[in-house]
Amino acid sequence: MNLKEYHTVTIIDIIDETPVVKRFFLQFNQSIVFLSGQFVILKFEGLQHQFDTRSYSIADFTFSNIIEICISLKLDGAATPILFSKKIGDTLSSTSPQGRFILHEESILKPHYFICTGTGVAPFRSMIKDLLIFRNFKQPIQLYFGCRTQIDLLYHKEFLELENQYPNFNYNPILSREKWDGKMGYVHPYYLAELENKPDAIFYLCGWTTMLKETRENLKAIGYERKDIKVEFYD
Repeated sequence: MNLKEYHTVTIIDIIDETPVVKRFFLQFNQSIVFLSGQFVILKFEGLQHQFDTRSYSIADFTFSNIIEICISLKLDGAATPILFSKKIGDTLSSTSPQGRFILHEESILKPHYFICTGTGVAPFRSMIKDLLIFRNFKQPIQLYFGCRTQIDLLYHKEFLELENQYPNFNYNPILSREKWDGKMGYVHPYYLAELENKPDAIFYLCGWTTMLKETRENLKAIGYERKDIKVEFYD
């Protein structure tokens, strides 16, 4: 597939995950190649904006021709209100999967730390499932997932099930605006507590820009280098 070429994809299912988050299942008319962590670019005809395309991380893949994207509604946005008006059976223009925010083979023997907020968890879902289910990865995997409230914890049940099934996977949901029985506050104190002895590790960061900048600064202050830290911005 030509990465710059747009294909007509069909929405075969939509799940209302929260009042402001929908999961869209898109079907290509041919088999596609996908590496966990990649994204697709959707093109919107007549979009009232400087750019008529938007990039969305792939949250899951069927190993044939169906992908899942997880979208948060921006009421003042140009593209997401259009997406949220779509129905099952409607079509969109999409590129094939692309991007370099993927699992790196040279680091496959290191512990993996995934740090995210909001729908930034989407690419990590595919990456973690890839490591655990398909690669039989045995090194520790830590997921730090920061959200405002419990309703915002996307794929929460699935991550709990993976944690129960795979002893090397540790799921850390953290809420900043709701009291509950789990971790509260922001993600930074929790991953920093695990890094006191600077373990040899690789880090994947995805989410709100302010969180990403602070996390990257924290990791560099500990002594981790640029090559150890992979970042994907989405806001």
